[in-house]
Amino acid sequence: MANLAIRTDKCKQCEFCVLSCPKGALSITCGSDRKNYRYIYVDSEKCIDCGICRTVCPDGVFEAGGS
Repeated sequence: MANLAIRTDKCKQCEFCVLSCPKGALSITCGSDRKNYRYIYVDSEKCIDCGICRTVCPDGVFEAGGS
């Protein structure tokens, strides 16, 4: 449903967003970036754009209106 832009370069894998998502739309992937951090994945079919991920994220990883 919703689209979120995710700044993977800012994510520190705290997983607050994954644990807080009421619809289970967020997960951690198996792949990793150059810092050896895993990526956050958003299941757009499950996401209801409630904004909880944006609220709980201490690093400002999520932005509304991504593709």
